[in-house]
Amino acid sequence: MARHNKSKSEFLSNLTANSEAFSDDCRMIAGYIRNNYKKVSYMNLDELSHELGIAPAVITEYLKLINFEDYEVFRKSLRKIITVELKTTDRFQISMEVNPKINSIFNQVINKEIQNLNNMLELFDEQAFGKIIEEVLNAPEIIVVGTRASATIAIYAEFILNRIGKRAKKIISGGTENFDSLATVDRNALVIAFGFARYPKETIKVLNFFKRRNFKVISITDNSLSPLAPFSDIVFTAPCESISFTDFFSVPICLVNTIAISIGQLDEETSFKHLNEFEDIAKDMGFYF
Repeated sequence: MARHNKSKSEFLSNLTANSEAFSDDCRMIAGYIRNNYKKVSYMNLDELSHELGIAPAVITEYLKLINFEDYEVFRKSLRKIITVELKTTDRFQISMEVNPKINSIFNQVINKEIQNLNNMLELFDEQAFGKIIEEVLNAPEIIVVGTRASATIAIYAEFILNRIGKRAKKIISGGTENFDSLATVDRNALVIAFGFARYPKETIKVLNFFKRRNFKVISITDNSLSPLAPFSDIVFTAPCESISFTDFFSVPICLVNTIAISIGQLDEETSFKHLNEFEDIAKDMGFYF
């Protein structure tokens, strides 16, 4: 079983723990990872093997010495630890080193999103998701929080929830104007927050506000170490691994759609009524061709 490190320094120290018992190759692997851990977090096993000139089997043997089952388990743990400190420029520079061929970018982007979706299927927590559905179904009002890049998810979530009759409003910045109308918000309102590395401080500020006032908070974020977690009653992890400086949001959008469709099925009458009302308005206002 992989060791669950609590901090970056502990994780990096673990790389060379008991190094006196390591072979020369293992010491070389440990030293390279420690000095290039940001880059390694974006490399697959074959790429690391090529970079070091050391066989994949030897790298895997080393990882077992430091209590990781295999390379992917190790790399995922590393990403969880250091993802918050990866600046946009870090991600750009690393992607240029690891993925230098522009003609393969489209395939890499699609394959990474497919990998994120497959990871979601593998790690999907049905019990936690069931609790989210229950909370959304029973909530008199929903406040969707998402700032910076995650604002696009919050805008879509507000739109699709309102279409099926859930009273939803969005907060997409930490500006004081967002709090002007909160005095009229139902005290039993549910807060759903979206936040991914590098975790905007605006989102944390907003969640801190709601947590201090005892609102129930659900956070959809990329790992259990996310700074959104301490302010949340339910934390649902959504893999959003990227290959460069852009954000990869197929998984959270799929989760929003799954929530909306589930609510629509569980409260068919209300959902159908509001969808009909929407269609009437759309026809009157000429929304579509």
